[in-house]
Amino acid sequence: LCSYRNWELSAPWTGAPIKVPTKFIVGDIDLTYNAPGVQDYIHRGGFKASVPNLEDVIVMEGVNHFINQEKPNEVSNHICEFFSMF
Repeated sequence: LCSYRNWELSAPWTGAPIKVPTKFIVGDIDLTYNAPGVQDYIHRGGFKASVPNLEDVIVMEGVNHFINQEKPNEVSNHICEFFSMF
């Protein structure tokens, strides 16, 4: 029941573009990244259409889903680099 309530509460924003500057970091062996169609969506324009201010996409080699735990220094460096732009 609780998960349905979350969908109900977020319904007004369904399909709304994310307008803040964004850097996306994902691991190349993350199951979500390797789900059918996801890589095409990310790398062939679909993601950029949903996130118009997408500054960068980083695909980290040899990393699963918990990137901040698997390569904390590298992830922190990417985040700090991104924040320094502002």
